[in-house]
Amino acid sequence: MEKDRGYYRYQRKQHIKRKMGILRRIGGQQDLDAWTGGGYYGVLAKGKIHCSCWMCRSKSYDSWSHSDQKMFLLGDLQVDEYLRYEEVDDHDSLCSSGETE
Repeated sequence: MEKDRGYYRYQRKQHIKRKMGILRRIGGQQDLDAWTGGGYYGVLAKGKIHCSCWMCRSKSYDSWSHSDQKMFLLGDLQVDEYLRYEEVDDHDSLCSSGETE
C-alpha cells in the first residue's frame, strides 16, 4: 500500500505539534521561539528537541532496573533474617549452657 502526500503531511504536522507542546510545557513561548527562530515551526519536523548533555539525558543503563532493585531488597531482607535467626540461636545456647542444676 502506497502512502500519499497527505499521509506524510499529516505525520509531519503531528510531529511538529507534539514538539511544540513539549517546548511550551518546558519553557513557555520563549523556549519555543528560541528553538524555531521566531516562528519557523517546520524546523521541529526533524531532529530532537532535548539536550543530550550528561545532566539532561537519562538512559536505561544509568540506574538499576526494577527487577534488580527487587533482588537487592530481597537479598538484604534475607541477610537480616539470617542474622536475627543466628542471634536467637546464640542466645538460646548461652542460656542453656549457663544453667546448672
